[in-house]
Amino acid sequence: MKEVALKWLFLVSVFIMVDYLIMIIVGCVSGYLDCTSTYYECTFCTIGKYLVGISAMLFVLMMANDFKSVRKNLRAH
Repeated sequence: MKEVALKWLFLVSVFIMVDYLIMIIVGCVSGYLDCTSTYYECTFCTIGKYLVGISAMLFVLMMANDFKSVRKNLRAH
């Protein structure tokens, strides 16, 4: 179980870092393209929400697979 917890901790860190880097790239590109303040008030936040939502769904799917394997191991013993 400790391996699973360490894996989850690592994955959460990776997901947060990747989301942050993607948002930095989106922000730099939109700044280069001279986007208006309305873009940053609405569209940029929407992109961030979708990105975090997709990452959360991927994390939950990975957790579900780990739960299945842990339950299978506990039943085998």
